[in-house]
Amino acid sequence: MRYFLVTVIVFILFSKFVLANMQDPPATVNDNKILIDKKDIQNTIESGEYELARNNLKVFLEKNSSDYEAYNLLGYVERQLQNYELAINFYKKALSLDENFIGAHHYIAITYLEMDDLESAKYHLNQLDLICLFGCDDFYDLKNKIAFYEANNE
Repeated sequence: MRYFLVTVIVFILFSKFVLANMQDPPATVNDNKILIDKKDIQNTIESGEYELARNNLKVFLEKNSSDYEAYNLLGYVERQLQNYELAINFYKKALSLDENFIGAHHYIAITYLEMDDLESAKYHLNQLDLICLFGCDDFYDLKNKIAFYEANNE
């Protein structure tokens, strides 16, 4: 009887261990997993899985073509992948949908700085100054980045 109880307990514990490890692994860059929720896509961006995020954003935008935040995220992804021209195009698309979108002005300006286009970066700093009226974090962050750029590229 004791042997039977020990066998049952071991079987139950082993079953729980096996079942606990049968969950789907997290998405990786090589997965073709399509994420529908924008928050899930943002999580892939935050974890540095830019290729997966890019693929998911393109699918997301097929169904949500007026989502300026998604275009901004796609611009961010392309910038992280150093595809600066593509990034600029996606930021411009976001701004065409909402010309006062602070995040797109901020990121497009940073992209212009990375492309050594100081004048275009300053244009978007001025846009942020107009939009934010009394200043905002993105304005001050960009202002500091431009000052740093100017100090190091004279």
